[in-house]
Amino acid sequence: MSHVLVVGGRSTVVGKLEKLGVRFSMVQLPELFEERQLRAAQRYAVLDYLDPAELLAISRAWHRIDPFDAVVSYTEYGLEPASRVAAELGVAGDNLTAVLATRDKTRTRELLERNGLSPVRYRVCAGLDEARAFLHDLGGAPIVLKPRDGGLSEGVFIVESAAELAQRWAMTSATTTGPVLAEEFLRGPEFSIETISHNGVHEIAMITEKLTTPAPRFVELGHQVPARLDPAPRHSVEGLIQEFLDLIGQTTGPAHTEIKLTPTGPKLIESQTRIGGDQVWELCEMVSGVDLFAESIALLCGLPRPPRTPVAAAAAIRFFGLEQVRVLDVADVAVAEQAHGVVRVVCTLRAGQELGSLASSDSRQGYVLCTGDDVEDAVANAEAARDLVRVKTEALE
Repeated sequence: MSHVLVVGGRSTVVGKLEKLGVRFSMVQLPELFEERQLRAAQRYAVLDYLDPAELLAISRAWHRIDPFDAVVSYTEYGLEPASRVAAELGVAGDNLTAVLATRDKTRTRELLERNGLSPVRYRVCAGLDEARAFLHDLGGAPIVLKPRDGGLSEGVFIVESAAELAQRWAMTSATTTGPVLAEEFLRGPEFSIETISHNGVHEIAMITEKLTTPAPRFVELGHQVPARLDPAPRHSVEGLIQEFLDLIGQTTGPAHTEIKLTPTGPKLIESQTRIGGDQVWELCEMVSGVDLFAESIALLCGLPRPPRTPVAAAAAIRFFGLEQVRVLDVADVAVAEQAHGVVRVVCTLRAGQELGSLASSDSRQGYVLCTGDDVEDAVANAEAARDLVRVKTEALE
């Protein structure tokens, strides 16, 4: 029976491993400890896996006792540690070239620029004056500020005028210790592309439509699949993704890549060599049948891929995204759970909560996941069910 080392992540992967009949051991951050992981794992350690010496020491010790067939991580900050351990142990799971090319967004931009792929004007800014100069060089056109290695949409802000720059710079700088990446703002609808690769051969499993907050932030409030794209733009998107995955050296495993479909064609925003969050992986699995977790583990361990069994023609998710309010009462969650097309309602809203701004994806308060006969139907079901949850609030003073 195959044995896999899992670096970080949520318990979703536990069910996938059990379904495949694969044993696993796991290292986990203290704040993400879960009883289910502990009970199911062959060995379980709570430690800071970002400390390479500590992670490698325990990985070597476990590998001597009970050898691993592969090392995986499905969490952003575990990707590099997992690849380095796989390489050190000489087992499947080393995807370091692609990980390093995408974890730091400035490296991604530099790689794209050198190869003339999806050109986007950008500048790595050590201080406010450099950002001001970049804004000036773009003739005052909007720019986006973001941390080089952030996640969850934290610290990402649009700057639409010079008057906004100092404030937005401070907001982004507060989320990072290094330089800030400034990019031209890309206009057009946003999509993510979920892929699965095997030995450098890439398959597009799903293209996802995305809904984000209004300016100045970009926190995601919803997704729906399959994306409604005409053949020509779909072909352009798929071609860009194939070229990009080749360029970064993606080997075996999933990738989640975000793009904007601009008037001059698709432009890449960023990519991570992991499964998409926000239940995007689940939307993909429901509609395409591609289980990104299970398939990537099977490929790394040399096991047969699990069968692909779609269960819905379309699916959509809508998040609860209240901000700057005090919650007075929450009612009818059970009513929403019984609404047409609902797969699941997760609502963390409780009376007495004081909700600040939606600083990142972690600021949201749950979601409604629905299926439908087509994308329009799935979206209508999700929004209707979300609106059935009655939340009484008052503005924070």
